[in-house]
Amino acid sequence: MTGKWNGRGKVAAVALVTALAVAGCGGGGGTTTAGGSTASAADIDRSAVLRVTAAAPTRNLDPYLQASYGGWGYLTPMFDRLTMVDKDGNLIPGLAKSWEFAPDGAYLELKLRDDVTFHDGSKFDAAAVAANFQRGKTMAGSTVVAALDDITSIEAVDPTTVRLNLVKGSGVELPGLFSTNVGMMVSPKVIEAGTDIRNDPGQGGSGPYIVTKYVPEESLDVTRAEGTYWDSAAGLLGGIQFKWMPDATTRLNGLQTGATDISWVSSANEIVQSQTLADRNVIGVDKVKFRNVLGVFMRARDDLAKPEVRQAVAHAIDPEAISALFSGTCTPYRQMYPESSWAADPSYKYPYTFDLEKAKSLVQGAGGAKISLTFAAGTNTEKPTNVIQSSLAAAGFDAELEPVPNTQNEPGYIAGNYQSMVSNSFSPKVDPAETVNTFVVGPYDMSNGNPEVAALAKKASDPTLSQDARADLYHEIWSKTLAEAMWVPICNQTNATIFSGKVVNADNIPWVDTGIFDLRYVGLTK
Repeated sequence: MTGKWNGRGKVAAVALVTALAVAGCGGGGGTTTAGGSTASAADIDRSAVLRVTAAAPTRNLDPYLQASYGGWGYLTPMFDRLTMVDKDGNLIPGLAKSWEFAPDGAYLELKLRDDVTFHDGSKFDAAAVAANFQRGKTMAGSTVVAALDDITSIEAVDPTTVRLNLVKGSGVELPGLFSTNVGMMVSPKVIEAGTDIRNDPGQGGSGPYIVTKYVPEESLDVTRAEGTYWDSAAGLLGGIQFKWMPDATTRLNGLQTGATDISWVSSANEIVQSQTLADRNVIGVDKVKFRNVLGVFMRARDDLAKPEVRQAVAHAIDPEAISALFSGTCTPYRQMYPESSWAADPSYKYPYTFDLEKAKSLVQGAGGAKISLTFAAGTNTEKPTNVIQSSLAAAGFDAELEPVPNTQNEPGYIAGNYQSMVSNSFSPKVDPAETVNTFVVGPYDMSNGNPEVAALAKKASDPTLSQDARADLYHEIWSKTLAEAMWVPICNQTNATIFSGKVVNADNIPWVDTGIFDLRYVGLTK
């Protein structure tokens, strides 16, 4: 481990009303603060260092080498994005002030801020955007090649206008994608110099903080950059110290002992315990329902190549039993998109409801079946995986558990190393076209190569279509995809942000409903 904690952490009687004034954003429900008084902007300690513990590690610091979205939260302090999302997942401006598709969908045009400079002195402009996307499309090992595939060429119309020419009928998801690592901008000078951004991005970002110390998969220290930052609501701290701490109980203990300022828990025991501590004003807690859906991913191989065997898996799982395991904090949900989204289908009925006898019949008809359930050991999927194994065994499966380290679970499944995986990594994206590209026809292959789904997906990605027309197409895509039973949706878990009474904006952190974080607006009081 690196860095010295700054000795903060004793709970003070300070509410989060401050945060709302500082960031200019609305607060969310489900928050229990550790105190009762109100702070003002003058109460923010701009020299304070926020101590953060997180369940997932950072593997590298290059935006275009991120293998999973768990690494994004570590990058937002250093790298500004073209677009961003607010705590409710709404797309908002970032380095791009506005964006618009051509009437015929031939291009996407971004209007850029004119007051941003990278920390190495390079100007952020249309040429910088072009340099970044060119790097993303051509760099060895780039993980954003597919995300940028719809862009055929890039034009710097003028310093604050960049035009992205598109493959006809595609690219509708790009504004949403630019709120992720895809839209993180690096200095052209750093790109040209071939800097090892993976381990030390130096002055290559334009974000509110710069890296001061980094140990991959262990810790990251950042310090507020010198000068005036373009977004006055961000960069409220002297610095941030991130530490990877996979055990939830240890993270919660860190809050109680004053060793940590902010962290997250999602296991039932820790959530209940956190609420008890919050009720006693020991810590603060903000609970949100995960946008992600806990479920079982399957590959069509071995016995799972038979549709009836996958259907048996789906019929054998009781979402209510899983929810009970989480003390009611895992809300049964059997669709692809949250109810609040325009992409959700309000009339959809999941075809594989819990029916143990039906599952038994399907397994017997297949002459028996074997399944190996991979999961991330020590995480909040371990207990539900055990319950799922028992349910499958009751249906006649030869069901085995295959625990793997948290760092290997997702990349290993994406690489095709595992037959099945229990995970809450299915995350509906800002735009459903990205969800389709990632999960349905992408590396997770939830549609099982169904050509009808592929054709519908291509049609729905046309930026000239209305939102209502696209919604109808996505409803059909979700129905056909779930019918393949390559993925069994079970429930939405609850994620709790736990924090000391000095933390500002703990209830206003984007991405928390996906299990990660964007701390650019978080601060500490004096």
